[in-house]
Amino acid sequence: MKIIHLSDLHFGTEKDNIINKLLDSLNQAKPDLTIISGDFTQRAFTQEFQKTKDFLNNLPCPAFCVPGNHDIPAYNLIERFFEPYQKYQNFINKDLCPVYENEKIKLAGLNSARRALPHWNWANGTISAEQRARLDRFFYPPPNDTRWKICTFHHPIHKVDTMPLDVTVFGRKATLKKIQDLKIDLVLTGHVHHASITTLGNDTHQTVYLSASTALSNRTRDQENGFNLITLTKNTMTIDIYKLKNSNFENFETFERKKEN
Repeated sequence: MKIIHLSDLHFGTEKDNIINKLLDSLNQAKPDLTIISGDFTQRAFTQEFQKTKDFLNNLPCPAFCVPGNHDIPAYNLIERFFEPYQKYQNFINKDLCPVYENEKIKLAGLNSARRALPHWNWANGTISAEQRARLDRFFYPPPNDTRWKICTFHHPIHKVDTMPLDVTVFGRKATLKKIQDLKIDLVLTGHVHHASITTLGNDTHQTVYLSASTALSNRTRDQENGFNLITLTKNTMTIDIYKLKNSNFENFETFERKKEN
């Protein structure tokens, strides 16, 4: 199974000249599913969501989406506080915490964006106790279930030395523990516009945390536009990080991991 991981499209700041290049690269990969970990728009304007919808309609496979902090209206305070997700739900998905499963994977999405936070920077995130309970209900392992377990949300809860932003996520430690307890194999995030692969865990289980660069925006942070390609077989996970080089998306780094027993 092939999965594309995109993040931080930020329509409203997109580089028009690379949209078709990105779509061409995705078509060449022939993915089965695209996971997009938030920030579809820059200011949650209607026209930005319309561009997002057009882009999603041109993807070569179904898309699994969760919102980011930029998908909540920034300037219209009435919308922000009373209808923060209305445009996202109208244009992208009614479900803010979707789930998906087939014979190869179990996939859960969480909404880590909030209309307001007990922090000066409302761009930060939260994963609540209720959301962690949703993970419990979805991932609690039935006997002999060997499918890959994947979770996605916008804000990274793992720490990377080269991460270009300091990110606060309320509920971070409890969520790291929950992911470890449930033996989730792969966590996909965005927000920082920086692709990275981090492995966390202990002797009983190791989880791969995969962050993505911005796919389309001119708001790059010391890293080119890019996307991730995840290839899953019964026993192996392969991650290829693609970056925009010489006007084309090229494979920059490959990571491989064997499935734990």
